[in-house]
Amino acid sequence: MTPANARLARLRGGIPAVEVGARGIESVARNAGCTRLRAIVIAGLTPTEIVKHVLRAEPDIMSPFAMTLSQAYERRLLENGGTSLLTAYRDKGHLGPTEVKVSSVADHAPGGTVLARQRRELETQRLLDMKHSGNPLAPNLILNPRLPLALVGVTHAIELDYMVASDDAPSYRVGVIKSYADRGGKTDKAHIRSACREASVGTLALRQHLESRNDDPDRAGDRIDMVLRAPGSFVPRLFASMRAESEMASLVRALSAAPADLDEVERLVPAGANFASRDVIDQIPNNYRSNCKEHCALWEHCRAQALAAGQPIILGDAAAEQLAAAGSITRALDLLDGRGRPPENHAEAVLAAELRAAALLLDRIANG
Repeated sequence: MTPANARLARLRGGIPAVEVGARGIESVARNAGCTRLRAIVIAGLTPTEIVKHVLRAEPDIMSPFAMTLSQAYERRLLENGGTSLLTAYRDKGHLGPTEVKVSSVADHAPGGTVLARQRRELETQRLLDMKHSGNPLAPNLILNPRLPLALVGVTHAIELDYMVASDDAPSYRVGVIKSYADRGGKTDKAHIRSACREASVGTLALRQHLESRNDDPDRAGDRIDMVLRAPGSFVPRLFASMRAESEMASLVRALSAAPADLDEVERLVPAGANFASRDVIDQIPNNYRSNCKEHCALWEHCRAQALAAGQPIILGDAAAEQLAAAGSITRALDLLDGRGRPPENHAEAVLAAELRAAALLLDRIANG
């Protein structure tokens, strides 16, 4: 065990490490201000593991129907050498008639053992090196590639859906498969952004691979591919080959925020303590937001803490913005009623006036 891995094991306090994957790392970018989520992910855990092992509760997970649909759709596209996926690309003209070289990393080294995972990682790197050295036998599609991604000095393994490249492309684009129905302009934009960030995690890993080979990381570009399904069927639709420049930027910003290294993560924990303690988890600053339910299993726990602290966010994003000057619901009520200490600054004075004006307006409406 490396020194870094030993330190991470001590932080986890006996909770088995898990692969947080691209989705877990992407969740950090959704709430860049949440130190708690970031520290948990860096330590090789997920909010779901904290809920199970520390809070001793059942995590709020994807519905069995949605999970079954997602897994079945992904299998459909990747089985039989990725025939369905390859057809989708050829039908759109993104791969030519002779660009049919496919390599399945999962088939090369199946299983969940440490050795199998290492073999998949080495095989992925070998295939990438073929492409970047100009080998004409480099595959056009790499299914289930696996790459390391260094995050604040800690290496996380990322298993992706696929990578794709034409014969003359300088490198691969990362692709993501989602079972969302393709409804064109009506497709949920939050889902699209999340999938873009997830694929961008893979692009960062690809760039790090290029840097490790003393190659130009910009060869990887900033475009990602996304495959959805036709409504009411399992027919794949290449939703778009999109620029993910903004998603890449938000991801880089989130991953460079504090805690910025393992030393800073360890300083969040009292001497001799670890993440297996509820007290430790509770004392790490969080940043509860109304959309946390979409991506973090700890959302109920963090919401309860926000409620106990009287944080305006429990009333919604708009209320949190309006009451920001007060800092808490209790303080806002004091400003409204003129109780407690008077306004301490101009922002509080303005808020007090706005709250009283709104209350008078409501009284007039109520009294007709």
